Amino acid sequence: MIRAIFLDFDGTISDAHSIAFKSMVRTLDEYGHKFDQNTLLKLMGNKMHVIIKGLGLNAGHLDALRKRFYKHFTKAAVDGGIKLCVSVKPLWDLKKKYPLIIVSNSETSFLRKSIKKLGLKGLFNKIYGAEKFEDKDDMLEKLFKKMKIKPSEAIYVGDRFSDIEYAREAGCWAVAIHNKCAWSNLKTIKKEKPDYIIKDFRELKRVLKEINSIDRLPSRY
Repeated sequence: MIRAIFLDFDGTISDAHSIAFKSMVRTLDEYGHKFDQNTLLKLMGNKMHVIIKGLGLNAGHLDALRKRFYKHFTKAAVDGGIKLCVSVKPLWDLKKKYPLIIVSNSETSFLRKSIKKLGLKGLFNKIYGAEKFEDKDDMLEKLFKKMKIKPSEAIYVGDRFSDIEYAREAGCWAVAIHNKCAWSNLKTIKKEKPDYIIKDFRELKRVLKEINSIDRLPSRY
């Protein structure tokens, strides 16, 4: 039986890809960095140090870059650039039965302001942003222990191929959500072989019902 639902945020709940990319381009331009925009597109969604390393840039002023990026990113979100990917009404229904917990590579301050802007205040039981952990799988494992639940009693819902990998490493159910907001394409998602692929949170209700009625473990096992 599932006892908790863990979710990514950008690309899973919010449609923030465009403002994230534009904010990163603006930040790198302001620091005079030369970079390939196609490479940056593929790296978006990772933590800042991964993006900088992937672009082959000097990480000497990483903290300054991160602060500048989140200044632009947060302003763009608060000014109305952030939207919902799909209806979250099913999540409000699921909250009556399961704790909903955000584990995201975006920083907590950005997440809280975005959640407020999107009218989602009160939906999530806990919010863990990028500054809280090194890797999502490690954070998930810590939260499982803290909540005294087995990995097989939790699901992680995300839109990137790496979210599937993190869920697998943590030992929980890997649910990929793919729609117009997703940061990974469907071919890449399928290659990672998640336990389920959904297009919206109505389908998540069906997935939970199925998991709770079958006698098997997540695919890692």
